[in-house]
Order: sequence, then structure tokens, then C-alpha cells
Amino acid sequence: MHIGLSLTPFGHHPSAWRRKSGERAALDFGRMAAQVKKAEAGALDFVLLPDQFGQRPHDDLSPLAVPFEPTMLVSALATATSRIGLIAAAAMHQHEPYNLGRRFASLDLIGEGRTGWNVIGSDDPDRDQEYLDVVSGLWDSFEADAFTYDKARGRFFDPDKMHVLNHKGTHFTVRGPLNVNPSPQGRPVISHVLTPDTLDIAALADVVFLPGATPDALKALAASLVERLATRGRRREDVRFFANIIPSFGTSQSDVPHGFAVIGTASNIADQMQEQAAAAGLDGFVVLSPIEPEGVISFVDEVIPELRRRGVFRRAYDTTTLHGHLGLARPVRLERAS
Repeated sequence: MHIGLSLTPFGHHPSAWRRKSGERAALDFGRMAAQVKKAEAGALDFVLLPDQFGQRPHDDLSPLAVPFEPTMLVSALATATSRIGLIAAAAMHQHEPYNLGRRFASLDLIGEGRTGWNVIGSDDPDRDQEYLDVVSGLWDSFEADAFTYDKARGRFFDPDKMHVLNHKGTHFTVRGPLNVNPSPQGRPVISHVLTPDTLDIAALADVVFLPGATPDALKALAASLVERLATRGRRREDVRFFANIIPSFGTSQSDVPHGFAVIGTASNIADQMQEQAAAAGLDGFVVLSPIEPEGVISFVDEVIPELRRRGVFRRAYDTTTLHGHLGLARPVRLERAS
């Protein structure tokens, strides 16, 4: 089973900020980093940094929003952690593809292969498809062993292992190459929150977050995506499917939308996670804790040991990259026509 944490300063309950003292302190980087470090102590696969304001228009300031631009926060968290994956949201309609590709490639190099991009699409599917192709092509600018640093021969890199994109499409013209060395995982993980209108984007992703609170709803979305994967020559095992869970330790359900409510003791919660994963054909869950930091502390200290006792979750990291944590093969550089 794979498990991630959705990061928020107060918690995912809409009124979480009203239940705490020292509200301003909860917005400090140190408090946010402490949640991520706790998740890393539990060997969770990744922390997801959503970005409500990556989509427009918005005329409200939500207490659920992370108070940092996600990629900037990943840059800081990468220096405060060493193993956990860090997935940041970014909207394609707000960034040029070269700049976004360079930013995430840089983050992946800083984090030594632990970064992911949660793709936020626009209202133009054709543009989004071309955008993803450009960014993926830029990430393939250099083969893994292109940089030789051969002092004796005065050779910094092997030019035969550099690949110029030379993309000329309907929406973008991008020559490349990207001026960032490849990371240990080759390129960042791509994730996406699936909707019925974004199957084509999800079919290019490594990780797909499935919305819905019932196994039937999740299975229906997953079945549609599996069909779309096949049209692109991909297999179900090439992608990890996640659903949201809202763990509540006790007897009452927390008022948090967009996920399974799993309620009770650590053993009860573990039971429900296994049952829901089997019923919906999931690879894992993203934890939406109602109240932070108590939620992540309780989950890591109580539920994770229970899942380990059952042999369904790792006892420690045995890989160093996000692709590795997720059991995904290192990406293969695609040959593209010049």
C-alpha cells in the first residue's frame, strides 16, 4: 500500500483554524516542515502540496490553502528532509512550458530525485496535451550519463547524449535543450487529480488522484482511465491510483468532503483502508487529516504501525527516489523526431 499526506497548515476540516490557538504560528515554515518530517518518519511515499489558487477565478482566502507558493515550499522542504517525496501543484495556464519544466527539473535535482508535478489543466485540452509533451521532451534533454566531467580530456559533457527538442506545434515553439542536469530518477513524477474531462491528461500521468467517496464511483472513473491508458499503449500497472481518506480517531465522522471517512481505532482505520483499497482497486491513499498537526502525528504513530503489523506498508524506505517509493520504473527517454 502507498500512502501520501495532503499538506495544510490547520487541517482539512473547514473550521480547523478556529479550534487552535496561535493561528499565525501555524503558518510558519517550521510548523509546516514539522508535519512533513513526521510523515517522513513514518516512511510515507510523499507529501502533496495542493494549490487552490492555481485555478482562477477565486475571490476568497481559504484557511485550507497552503500559505506558500508550492514549488517554493518544495525547494525549502527538500533541504529539510532526505527521503520523502514532494509533489507540488502548478497550473499549465499560468507558466510557460520551458520555465515550468526548468523549475521542476531544478527541484528534482535539489531533492535528489524526490519531486513530482501535480498537473492542473486549463480549459483547452489540445494545448494541455502539447504542453505536457513539450515539458516531458525538455526533461529528456540529456541522457543519464551525458555529463562526464572528464578533466583530462577537457570534456564537460558528451554532446551525442544531448537532445535538442526542436518542438514546433500549434501552441508552442520550443527549441531546448533544458539547461538542467538529469536527476537520479530521470525526470519528476507527474500526477493529476482526475475528472471526467481530464482523462487525456491523466493517461500521461504516473500518479492519478481519484475523487469520490464510494468504491463504485472510484471504480467507474478508474475503468474509464484504464481504457484511455490502453489507447496510449500504457498498462494499468504503469500508473498508481490513489483516493483520499479522512481518518477520525473516535466515533464521529469529520465534516471533510472529497474522500473516504475512516473512523475508529487504529485497527478499525486499517481495516477500512484495506477494504476500500480492495473494493475500488486502489494502490494507495492520500491522508486528509481534519486537524493538524495532531492528525499526522496520530496517523503515523498509530495507524502506520498497525499497517506494518499486517505486512501492507513498508517499515522503512528502501529506495531514494519518488519513482522508487511508488514502485515505478525509472522513466525511459523517448525518441522524438527532430
